Amino acid sequence: MAIAAVGNNLITYVFDDMHFPLSKAANIVTNFVGTIFILPLLGGFISDSYLGSFWTMLIFGFVEITGFILLSVQAQLPQLRPPKCNMASKKDSCIEAQGFKANIFFVALYLVALGSGCIKPNMISHGADQFMKEDAKQSKKLSTYFNSAYFSFCIGEFIALTILVWVQTQSGMGIGFGVSAVAMAMGLLCLISGMIFYRNKPPQGSIFTPIARVLMAAISKRKQICPSNIETLCGSQVNETNHHKEASSLQ
Repeated sequence: MAIAAVGNNLITYVFDDMHFPLSKAANIVTNFVGTIFILPLLGGFISDSYLGSFWTMLIFGFVEITGFILLSVQAQLPQLRPPKCNMASKKDSCIEAQGFKANIFFVALYLVALGSGCIKPNMISHGADQFMKEDAKQSKKLSTYFNSAYFSFCIGEFIALTILVWVQTQSGMGIGFGVSAVAMAMGLLCLISGMIFYRNKPPQGSIFTPIARVLMAAISKRKQICPSNIETLCGSQVNETNHHKEASSLQ
């Protein structure tokens, strides 16, 4: 919900408040949204390999909140934004955000993107880990969980695209960013409140380690000559057949 409200009304803030040209503002928003959708690969990798879904969501949840707070502070303080002017008027010569002001904006924006992108792939999977697939009753509840989760996402999107966008339009983007930060904080509190009850799937280690081992083995043995007698090969069908015959004769 928090990220949806920011993404859909961000171009207004970038154009009207930060005074970036419309083409550049559109490019900034496009890059921001694209980053959010590509970072789930990183979030899933970190979760599966090192931290697990719970700790990944917790850590990057605080990263996202930090970004929202920075955006809210910048939108509230005139010292951190360019002087006010009407970008739609040709008479006004608006100053584009540069230097320290632009750096704060981009750091805050991509903290939000980093946090949101790494949380996305872990929300559904963390909930699914709480069900035992071997249990028939819990297996049925799992499908209900997926439906409920998707319905909740849709409700959150609806609230973000209506109420939060209205708040941003009427009260300013500073309040809107603040509401997003509060919503994110409430979500993290709900996550932490069930910490002792979760069934956490342990990380499996880096997926690149076995791939690297295979590549290293292939490179190190690339000059070895394949034996002419296939019976000497470990795991060959002929070798396995002979062992099976020997075992049968002993019985």
